[in-house]
Amino acid sequence: MCAIFGIEGKNEETTIKALSLMSHRGKDFSDIKSNNKFTFGFNRLAIENISINTQPLKRDDVLVVFNGEIYNYKSLIKKYNLAAFTEIEVIYELWKKFELEFVKLLDGMFAIAIFDKKLFLFRDQFGKKPLFFTKNAFSSDINPLIELVGKKINFKALSEYLAYNSSIAPNTIYEGIYKLPAGCYYDGEIKRWYDFDRCQVPSSKSQVVSEVENLLTKSIEKRLMGEVEIGSLLSGGVDSSLVVAIASRYKKLDTFSIGYENNENYDERNYAKLTAKHLGVKNYDVVLSKRDFFESFEDVIERMGEPIADSSYFAAFHLAKSISLKVVLSGEGSDELFLGYRRYEEYLGFFNASLPNKKWLKKYLERYPEDIKEWEIFRRFFADEVVFRGINETFFQRQIRKVLRKNANEIDYRRFLKGWGSFDFTYFDLKVWIGEVLLMKLDKMFMAFSIEARSPFLDNNLVEYVFTLPENIRGSKKWIIKEIAKKYLPQEIVYRRKKGFAIPFYEWLKEEGELKRIIDINRKSKIFNEEYLKAIIKTGHRRYKQHIWTFYLFSRWFEKEFL
Repeated sequence: MCAIFGIEGKNEETTIKALSLMSHRGKDFSDIKSNNKFTFGFNRLAIENISINTQPLKRDDVLVVFNGEIYNYKSLIKKYNLAAFTEIEVIYELWKKFELEFVKLLDGMFAIAIFDKKLFLFRDQFGKKPLFFTKNAFSSDINPLIELVGKKINFKALSEYLAYNSSIAPNTIYEGIYKLPAGCYYDGEIKRWYDFDRCQVPSSKSQVVSEVENLLTKSIEKRLMGEVEIGSLLSGGVDSSLVVAIASRYKKLDTFSIGYENNENYDERNYAKLTAKHLGVKNYDVVLSKRDFFESFEDVIERMGEPIADSSYFAAFHLAKSISLKVVLSGEGSDELFLGYRRYEEYLGFFNASLPNKKWLKKYLERYPEDIKEWEIFRRFFADEVVFRGINETFFQRQIRKVLRKNANEIDYRRFLKGWGSFDFTYFDLKVWIGEVLLMKLDKMFMAFSIEARSPFLDNNLVEYVFTLPENIRGSKKWIIKEIAKKYLPQEIVYRRKKGFAIPFYEWLKEEGELKRIIDINRKSKIFNEEYLKAIIKTGHRRYKQHIWTFYLFSRWFEKEFL
């Protein structure tokens, strides 16, 4: 895990400055190489081949640098008889043999830059490793590029942020800075090299359970690669608990959990301890207090780079700060692959729902509009529109128009819909919720403390297999994962009620009188409709908890960056 940077021309001074801004991403080694047209820079977090430092790699006039892990690099050396020893050498040799097609051979998480007559950028299938770029530079973090481009808000990205808690690639919150979408490459234009596909294959329930367990086990096994000690995050939920249960059969590992001061409704540490005791692993827990939350606010925003309205970033940041390892495993992806969220059940109900007088009901709803998600969902249903538009959809289009007025942009949600029934839920959320929010949390918050986070459920072989399952076999409520977990974990962990990885932000904001800060900052920025802000804050927790957090996080980011 590393930081990469590149800029047009021989520009070592700018590259050194950029690498210094990303020193947290790797402190074991740093180097710069250039040719006549480009300069590449690299900070290293050494995990594999620790004693060898070969990045950036320069052969003849070709420059190569990458951030991530290639789990199958050793097998690629054997298969293609490559004159290589390290991951970066494998990338170079494959590039020389296969050019653009090389990326399809890689099994791992990566952001890759190659200069060979011109610049090429590549990002892995899920977007696990970030990659930002401008017309003449690229970077693992957005902050070095802000130094080059300046600060101007991209209102299309702001509309996406309101809808989905984050800008959506290729947009970022800054005009002139872009992020490469997952599964894409850039050679002057953004082009796709990989996408998830749906090809249904007949299966029985017993076959599916066996194959998912097999694929998950292989995924975990290869993510234990490295010459350093590896740990795991442990929430006490079935997903992270199952990862720990399988991983601990192959390697001794410690686990890490977080709880909240005087907020038992959000605290899952007792379940984590129960799992750790059952599996015979050591569990360390930390407490996030209200004071910690506010004192770390600007640090978290700095590491985000752009506003991302997921409160669990603060828990992740605080937890990462207490971990002294270089690698941890995490349980992201299971809920989206196996429909574990309760809201998926609600959306599934619309598939077979049939009501008479839908046109009349549509007109009735439009005549008596309400500013709540439930009203919007039923309006879509009665209007024969797509009901599901992402599990993390917060502001719907009418709300975005109301709050941003002339600066509102239409949300292009249709690009994430394939017509695959409930598998649209998974495809959409892999692209938006997981790709833009959850995976960026793992990268940004843990790399803030030089820690690489690995997500075994988000393995390409496993995900591709899930996309072959018949609708009725995959089902919902994560029954497949629970069936596997019964072999490894106590029943009370397997079947306990799901809790999200949330923090008591609303309670803390209210207790400290911070909600008025949204209005105060907006009077300086003049971005949002003040009357609408006041109405949402007044209604409060009952309807608009996530909306309030979205406003508050953006306000604090704007205050830090522009005021």
